[in-house]
Parts: sequence; structure tokens; C-alpha cells
Amino acid sequence: MDNIFDIKFSFEKKIREEVIVQFSNKQGGDYNVFAYYWQCFAWAAVIGFLRDERRPLGAPLADKSFSLSTMKNNDGEKVAQALICLAIARAGTLDIMKNPNDAINLINEYANGGFYHIMKLMENGENSFNDLEKVKQEIFSRQYLPEGKVPHIEEITEHINPEEAYKLEQLKKTQEIERIKVDIPQKKYKRWTIKEEVQLIGYYKSGMTIEQLAIYFEIDKESIIEKLTQKGLLK
Repeated sequence: MDNIFDIKFSFEKKIREEVIVQFSNKQGGDYNVFAYYWQCFAWAAVIGFLRDERRPLGAPLADKSFSLSTMKNNDGEKVAQALICLAIARAGTLDIMKNPNDAINLINEYANGGFYHIMKLMENGENSFNDLEKVKQEIFSRQYLPEGKVPHIEEITEHINPEEAYKLEQLKKTQEIERIKVDIPQKKYKRWTIKEEVQLIGYYKSGMTIEQLAIYFEIDKESIIEKLTQKGLLK
């Protein structure tokens, strides 16, 4: 059986030319956000997993250039582990690890979905990703929700950037937010999804208070504190 850490990842030549090369210092791209190809790939994979956007790779493919071992050997061991965990979570079973190639292919396809989402944003002029903060915002600030689900906060604002998190305090004063505060049941137990945990960490780091997070995630403050403590953000 192949070692999952040694199997090479794949990506389309189009992706390599329009995203990876442009963002990587290694090739002297215009943006120079990432030091290695694998960092850009991992970023796209996380976006693909968060959006639940899986896209099969199309020909022609670029030369395979790195693996999970490449990440592990270049200060990216936790990133490699996270991609494996995300693949298991999306597959819904540990059985995917019985065939490492299946897990790698799954990561490849979610990364491809993320890459196409990134290219679409760039084409529309919505985000040029010309600095690291914009790269972070695409993970921590944008709301990726299942089709058909209408979130409470998004009824007022499409998404909250880290720089604009303070505006939530003002929004809470509006009639809509007041309605939310009244209608929210004080749940004491919550099954956190990966997406919600990423959002929680991002929003907390951007300055949202425990109370604001409790309102947003529709759960009691104690549960927010417990989750942030588990993530090492509170003592």
C-alpha cells in the first residue's frame, strides 16, 4: 500500500499558470504571498473544503511537484495533518484512509474547487489577493453556507471582514439584531462543524466579543467559552 505522505498531488496547468505561479515567491510571481507551491495549494484546498466545492481535475495536468511529505519537511506538518482530517470529515468515514490514493484524490478535487473559486473572484475583481491579509480573509471572513440556508447576520450584511468586525456592535442596535437576540434559544450543546470552528476562531481573533459570538452561533456564552478554551484561545 502506498504511503499517503509520499503520493504526489496534481493540479491543472491552467491553475499552475494563473494562480500558483503568480502567488509563489519561488517563481517570482507578481503577488509573492506564498513561499512554496504547496502553501498555495493548501489554501485553495481549505477554501474548497469550507465551500464543499469538489471539482474533478481536467486535462492537461501540470507536473506533479509535491506531496504531504513536502509539506511536513517544510514546516507544514500541521497543515498536512489538517488536510487529512478535512478529507476524512468530508468523506464521512475513516475507510477512505484504507486507500491513500482515494484520500489524496479527494484533497486534489477540493483544492481544484477552491482554485476555481479563487479565479472567479479575481476575474470579477472581487479580490485580487495581492497581500497575505486578503488571503486570510477569504478563509476567516467569508460566509460559506449550504445552498438554501439563509443566515441571520447575512440578512443585514453579506459578510464581515476582520477590519469591520467592530461594526457588529452597531448592527446589534438595529431592529433586526434585536429580533435575533430575542428569538435565539439558549442552547447548551452544539455539534460544531469544521466550518463553524474556523469561523469562530477568525471572528474571535478579529475582535468579536463572547456575547456577539453567542448571538451569531445561536448558543449560550458558556459553550463559546468552552470551545475557545479547547482551541487554546482562552485560559
